[in-house]
Amino acid sequence: MTPAHIFVADDAVVEFFTERNKRERDELLKIFRALAESPYQKGEWRQKTKSGRELQVKHFGKWLVNFWLDAPVLEVRIVDVKKIVP
Repeated sequence: MTPAHIFVADDAVVEFFTERNKRERDELLKIFRALAESPYQKGEWRQKTKSGRELQVKHFGKWLVNFWLDAPVLEVRIVDVKKIVP
């Protein structure tokens, strides 16, 4: 059996997460787990960091999630989350 990937969130993502209400935290956890369960999915677009790392930017309903796959250690690194307000 292949080991499962896990998600890892940056400090800013954890702070953002803790400021959400329970319903939104549940939505975000569902998104983070889905990324870990299917770590090779691509975002709607890519974005480069100042250091040159390529991030996937994926739209999930009212959320934009920036992440990258750290395949050697089986981690999906979640580096930013934004709530899209219509």
